[in-house]
Amino acid sequence: MLRQSIQRTQDTSQLTIKRTAIDSYGRLGSLYDGCQDQLLGILDITFERSLIQLYDKTQCILEKGEKNYKRNLLELINIDEQLRLSLLLNLTSKTGIATIIDYPYIINEYTRILHYSYIHQEERFPDEIEKIRERLESCLIKTNATHIITGISWGIDIVIILQLPSDDNIVSMIDIVLEKYRAYLNGDCNDFKLTRDDVNSYKHIIDTKVYSNIPAITEMTTLHNIFHSISHLKTDNTQYQQLYYILYPISNSSYKYLDSIKNIRFEQYLYELSTSMKIIEIYFNKDILNLLCGHFKERFSNAYKQWLNLKNEYINLIERLSKLVIEIRCGQKHTSTLDRILNHAAEIILKNNIFDLCEDLTDLYNKGYLITNLNHQNIQYCNVIERKIDKNDNEDTLKHKLIIDEHIDRILCSNDLLNKNNPIKFKKLCNNLIDEFKNNIKLHLIYADFSYCTYELHDMIILSSIKNDNKQKNKLIYKEISSFIDNNNNNTSTSPRTRTHIYIPSPSSKLSITETINILLLGETGVGKSTFINALVNYLTFKTFDKAQSEKPIVAIPVSFSITTDDNLQEYKVKLDDLNKSTNENFQYHGQTITQYCQSHIYYLHNNDGTKLRIIDTPGFGDIRGIEQDNLNMQHIIKYIKNFNYLNAICIFVKSNESRLNIFFRSCFIQLFNLLDSNIRHNIIFCFTNSRSTFYTSGHTGLLLKKMLTSLSIGDVPFKKENTFCFDNESFRYLVALQNKIQFNDYEKQEYKKSWSNSVHEINRFIRYIRKKLIPYYIPNEFESIRSAEIEIVQIIHPILETIRNILRKIIRSKMNQLKVTFESDLNDNHSYKIENNIYHSNQHYPHQPIRIDFLEDYKILKNSLSQIQDNMIEQLTLLCHVNVEFAYFLLNIAHYSQNDPFLNGFIRMIDEENIICENRNRNYMNLQLVEGLKKLANNYQQRIEIIKTKLEQNILSDIYQWIKYMHEYPLISEYVIDSPRENLTNDNKITSI
Repeated sequence: MLRQSIQRTQDTSQLTIKRTAIDSYGRLGSLYDGCQDQLLGILDITFERSLIQLYDKTQCILEKGEKNYKRNLLELINIDEQLRLSLLLNLTSKTGIATIIDYPYIINEYTRILHYSYIHQEERFPDEIEKIRERLESCLIKTNATHIITGISWGIDIVIILQLPSDDNIVSMIDIVLEKYRAYLNGDCNDFKLTRDDVNSYKHIIDTKVYSNIPAITEMTTLHNIFHSISHLKTDNTQYQQLYYILYPISNSSYKYLDSIKNIRFEQYLYELSTSMKIIEIYFNKDILNLLCGHFKERFSNAYKQWLNLKNEYINLIERLSKLVIEIRCGQKHTSTLDRILNHAAEIILKNNIFDLCEDLTDLYNKGYLITNLNHQNIQYCNVIERKIDKNDNEDTLKHKLIIDEHIDRILCSNDLLNKNNPIKFKKLCNNLIDEFKNNIKLHLIYADFSYCTYELHDMIILSSIKNDNKQKNKLIYKEISSFIDNNNNNTSTSPRTRTHIYIPSPSSKLSITETINILLLGETGVGKSTFINALVNYLTFKTFDKAQSEKPIVAIPVSFSITTDDNLQEYKVKLDDLNKSTNENFQYHGQTITQYCQSHIYYLHNNDGTKLRIIDTPGFGDIRGIEQDNLNMQHIIKYIKNFNYLNAICIFVKSNESRLNIFFRSCFIQLFNLLDSNIRHNIIFCFTNSRSTFYTSGHTGLLLKKMLTSLSIGDVPFKKENTFCFDNESFRYLVALQNKIQFNDYEKQEYKKSWSNSVHEINRFIRYIRKKLIPYYIPNEFESIRSAEIEIVQIIHPILETIRNILRKIIRSKMNQLKVTFESDLNDNHSYKIENNIYHSNQHYPHQPIRIDFLEDYKILKNSLSQIQDNMIEQLTLLCHVNVEFAYFLLNIAHYSQNDPFLNGFIRMIDEENIICENRNRNYMNLQLVEGLKKLANNYQQRIEIIKTKLEQNILSDIYQWIKYMHEYPLISEYVIDSPRENLTNDNKITSI
């Protein structure tokens, strides 16, 4: 009966449930469906006032991850078991703090979890059960509600998950800093300060993810900003969100939850499945195929196909289990049904298959990481199964199968188990190889992996030379494979993801003999970069045109094009090589770049010094998908080349008969120089394709290029006869067309022969110029440098902005009070600096001179004893605002900072804070002046950013580091410490009432 739907308080109090508020919509009187853990409507109940109990309770816990971490993150943050089950079954939306369930990384011994919670108050319904019962009688028929919210806890809930580097010394330093944060936030100490070493240590944090019941907090990426936000939030109760709901049962019989033992077992089953599925997805998102550098393609492909099938099976299983749990909670089915499903053979097989796939991908990922690290050290990976090695082999047959050139090959034989059991020995042997390579860069180093073959390798060995076995039996000489072709004999290579320091020859001498000539190709889609690579291989392989016609052309990259013959004007579709096997060329969409990703192609020059060309093909720009796709392609190219030690040349490809340049050309140059610095300009080469139509000259395009290069503010980019080359690669297409049985007349054959002759001449000149005239450009290891600069900037954003507000406040105060007080006495507060420090930067040489901010001129003081001080203050404020713009442009356009503009957000925050002060206190002219001043600075900032974007101004990394150095030496910022919230509040109270 409806009248019995609410039982007496003493009967139902023990059934009251405390649920974590994973959304912010619940209010007193909201109805709740406990079967699916979802909020429903709200009862229209009014009380004179709710009961409020203040708690002011804080807790902060720091937890260290561990290898093979098994604990459910939802359990860690105290979400109750029934809600955890609902989240794992997707019965309720993953919002608020519950989004932690989708944490995208594997938790291990280098993970740290900081959980901060603050309960401010709890509000409850007054004890008026009769009134609630009356309202329920009119609405229960229309709802599936099992509970009503009769109490809500309000406050702050924040979880910060950090991934630290795998360096135990750095980890120890970061742990000290994290313990300082934890102790202060937990109330264990009242004094909190970080040293400069502390601040420098946590800039090494690899990744920071924030989960909270307060959305604004989740956008933050640094401990510094999070800590200050917590300090501000605790003083502003309007920002508090729901922490917990108190759920009062509507009926004793309508809702039944799984008993604790079954729930724990079921949750563990779901959590293990969910975790394994997440790990599998993480591995695929890590781009294992690139890490593997072309190895294990078939194994990876099979794993991906298996993943797609398992994913569907997993989704179907979760849907069935979700429906079943709802039915059990509603009392429609018994929990024994759940046991039968979990013990069913199909579910056990699915679970085992998911675990096996997870283990397989873990092995592939670790193998990829090993391969890329070996590549960094110039050690090539070889899976010995590819050399037909098995249990029937012995040491002599191993040598014959693995050693190709006994003079330069150095081979280290090992397997995963040996490496795991004796990592020190493995590292030592690798270092020995590297040391030998330093003294002879023509050596070929190889790691022979016996992990997957039946040959039983008992210890790591370095194979000795076949020739010298009888003479030097005890001497170990390292061996490797000389016929290296990137990407497992497909002429492709994927660059390593991280860099290990290796020996680099001195860049002071020109290149005459070296192991690899690295040449980067850039150009508009369809300009002929891939065709150039195919043509180059044939030019260098076949001595004459007649020889090339008599044999099948060499195809490094699959080709597909149309060709028309003059006799009948019939158009033929020409193909060579299996287009379906190529994963990097897409011929389906006209106007889109055919080459999808960067790819290396290595060719051995026919000489005696072992020199080889590495031609790096890239996606074309001018893609019909627009400028965004061009930018994505350029970011991919930049990321790819960062992994090489040096580039010998950057070849800019353009058609010789263009009437205008693609608009992305200029942006391409700017982005390259942003990464590499202006010295790379000496290694730029211009290659003109389709030059037969312009009589093998640069044509009109050359004039357009000169004009564009002159407009760049990066110094003189050479554009002379010696670094321009004109090709016509139609002769290669002719060779391909012959293979497709297409007939040509004598005139056409003669034209193609002439094209071949001219292009071969240009190719030889091209290679001679690179080898003899160009000094290799050694790429600065700036992936880490850019990341480091990004971290440095993010750490000092808050101090810079606070210093700007502080200086502006003093400028206003000085202007208003110039006749009343001396400025010197006004500077004696905790955020001030001495007068002599005002001229600290006045004679400094800046990378760029700051631009005057017009409205600040109104704050200048007439000539008196304080005018120079005021001028210096205005000068320094102008400087800091200029640095803001420099840093912001770098973060957003060079470092590709993942968050919104932090400087603009900082200005908005300060303006909001000052507005609150104005609203809470008696407004006066000076307070309003500060608000208006901050608004004008924010507008000025936005205008400057837009100007820089329009001009595509360069932002050199060395300049950024110089600005960072200035900011660290700047008196206020260098002395800046993170004070306790109580101290901040006190200082704010002193300085805002101006």
